[in-house]
Amino acid sequence: MDKVMSIILAAGKGTRMKSARPKVLHRVCGYPMVYHVIDAVKGCGIRENWVVIGYGGEVVKDEIGKLTDGVSWIEQKEQLGTGHAVRVALDGIEKGQELTLILYGDTPLLRSETLRNFVKGHIDAENDLSILTAELPDPTGYGRIVRDKDGKIVGIVEEKDATDEQRKINEINTGIYCVKTDWLEDAVGKLSNDNAQGEFYLTDIVSLIGGGGGKIGSFPVVDLAEIEGVNDRVDLARAQHIMENRILEELMKSGVTIYHPDSLYVEAGLEIGRDSIVYPNCSFVDSVKVGRECVIGSGSYFKRVSIGDYCNIGVGCYLEDVEIPSKTTVPPFSVLRG
Repeated sequence: MDKVMSIILAAGKGTRMKSARPKVLHRVCGYPMVYHVIDAVKGCGIRENWVVIGYGGEVVKDEIGKLTDGVSWIEQKEQLGTGHAVRVALDGIEKGQELTLILYGDTPLLRSETLRNFVKGHIDAENDLSILTAELPDPTGYGRIVRDKDGKIVGIVEEKDATDEQRKINEINTGIYCVKTDWLEDAVGKLSNDNAQGEFYLTDIVSLIGGGGGKIGSFPVVDLAEIEGVNDRVDLARAQHIMENRILEELMKSGVTIYHPDSLYVEAGLEIGRDSIVYPNCSFVDSVKVGRECVIGSGSYFKRVSIGDYCNIGVGCYLEDVEIPSKTTVPPFSVLRG
């Protein structure tokens, strides 16, 4: 997408993870959370991508730099809120694009298609600011979308600052915005930290842009799982489960038979050919390719393995860094390392 840049907020420590590692480096299906976000953004055609880092920033840069390119880094030395993070990013970008897509590095389930449609909707509606929203039966913990009697968005209120009446609102802010960059620059320069947290809230740009005459619109997300943030190990396990299901469903729809898919461990990038059969309790780790019409026995482990067509892998095998030629039978309980 020409004339669009992204700012991905990834500076937080993530204290609820109870970890010395930066939160965004915890892995979902084999890759750091923030990598999945970057991949989704790049997948929708945005070529200029800025990641705001803070806690453990050098580690984040090093790990992500080994996995992908096309990313630029901005350091937020003090974590003074999401609005401050965007202000720091804009200050560090010498010449930005006309539109800015803002999102968070701890939402690994976002799809490129969702972001592409969101940005296109923003452009088609000629909005100055667009918000990706969702309706939740239990909106606890999320900022609420506040509308006037005509349905016009007038602001976002964080839960800690919300009144009892506002907490009853089920429409929530996902934290994903598309905004004209000149409006964004003006709004973040006016942010105040006069709130319960003493932070500069990015959500306050809504009332600032609306109050300045800007056109604000919203677009509801279809799949609620996409906007789930990962804040602790329980969230991490749930994200892993959802992404595994996506991978396995895609394989089954492409012609692969998988018995008891919930028993498998899989990572992003797994390839299995049509008419292959996978039995329960197998693990596929770090770039595994399986050819057509193969049989994968129960309880086998594969890591960086390429298996040709028409192979039969016995139960309980361990294969790592090997290439199995087509029409090969691997006996049960074999251990093969490259």
